[in-house]
Amino acid sequence: MSEFIVNAAQMFNFFFQNLRCEVITREIYDREITYVAGILGRHALMSRSNQSWVMPADSLSDVFDNFVLTEFSETGAVGLQDPEILELAGSQVLLFVGFFRDQMSRRHNLAYYDGLGVTFFGRASERTKESEKSVLLRRVAGNFPMWTIACCNMSRRFREGRYVLKMD
Repeated sequence: MSEFIVNAAQMFNFFFQNLRCEVITREIYDREITYVAGILGRHALMSRSNQSWVMPADSLSDVFDNFVLTEFSETGAVGLQDPEILELAGSQVLLFVGFFRDQMSRRHNLAYYDGLGVTFFGRASERTKESEKSVLLRRVAGNFPMWTIACCNMSRRFREGRYVLKMD
């Protein structure tokens, strides 16, 4: 039996090239494609048993529990303030509402989560001190619906061609 080993650079390049094909007709900067490809690549390489920082969400239900419900206290909404946590929340929403859109649509109101993704990235942009990162997060927030569709289309293409294996 053959074993396939993929490193982070290969995984990133795989998603980067496939995302670029999805958005070729749009005016999207490579930095934005790089950012979204990084989200997908990190998720593909991360184990659910990795406890190094924050356990990756298993579904949109986890995202809701971890990032929406935690915004409320006994006195009302307090809102997430940390830009890194907001960015993490936005990236997990993008992953599930984009790449796993077809699977999530059976159980969740995706329009609600689309709005959450825009909000998380927008708030992360406002709270980030680095101006370049702030611009990037603002662009991702502004293009969030396009990114979810691009990720969904890419995922569908992968599933339809799942028996086609290309080796370089």
